[in-house]
Amino acid sequence: MSKIHYTVQGQGQPLVLIHGFPNDSSAWEPLLPALTSRYRVLLPDLPGAGQSPLPAAPLSLEYMASAIAAMLDREQIPAAVLAGHSMGGYTALEFAARYPGRLKGICLVHSLASADSAEKKENRRKAIALIRKGEAEKEMFLRGMAQNLFAESFAASHPAAVRNVVDLGMKLSADALAAFYQAIMERSDKQALLETLDCPLQWIIGNEDTATPMKDALAQCYKARVNAVSLYEPCGHMSFIEHTGRLAADLNAFLDYCYREVSPADHL
Repeated sequence: MSKIHYTVQGQGQPLVLIHGFPNDSSAWEPLLPALTSRYRVLLPDLPGAGQSPLPAAPLSLEYMASAIAAMLDREQIPAAVLAGHSMGGYTALEFAARYPGRLKGICLVHSLASADSAEKKENRRKAIALIRKGEAEKEMFLRGMAQNLFAESFAASHPAAVRNVVDLGMKLSADALAAFYQAIMERSDKQALLETLDCPLQWIIGNEDTATPMKDALAQCYKARVNAVSLYEPCGHMSFIEHTGRLAADLNAFLDYCYREVSPADHL
């Protein structure tokens, strides 16, 4: 297991923020002032992103979840709340499958428990082939993807935000981008897992999210025993940029619930 790079900010109960594709941990920076004032926030770069090297072994969600567990071990944290954006949410659910006793809660930020459809897998295979052709093709892929990650009105009025997604993606090697997409494509369905979770689950859903469609998220967001559901309008796949203040407030409220002191009334 290769070590992943991570930083720790703030003090208090632990929160792990797991970035999505094609980002690194810097994607969470807009939220940090509101979170680190009350919580100890761990910010990992998943293997192959940011300052974490791409492993020689095939990358998988299992590998990424194990890397998160190893990070918690190094920080001597027995259990934490995990918040994952998109691919980070898939990683959080894989962590839940492997280490259920180490969770205080999961926040799925524009993420799902279901696996890719056959059509989605084929589209990912085509994207991997394009990414591997060269830098120009890699940028072409990222530009097309980035434009669709935001609500239409936000993308039109914030071109710099769209461009920043492309720039972050271009920092990743073609091998890393392809490895992430392969890992995403090969993930297993976790919908049955939702029904067995002993921890609360938070869902952040965008009404214009084409990467994680609202209808798919709404079809799954009741399956866990305890769910908190927030629907953002207008919002695409990037609420930490599109609705920074609201997401920070929702995360803080969820963290307060997950780490609340249990009183006798809770057992009545």
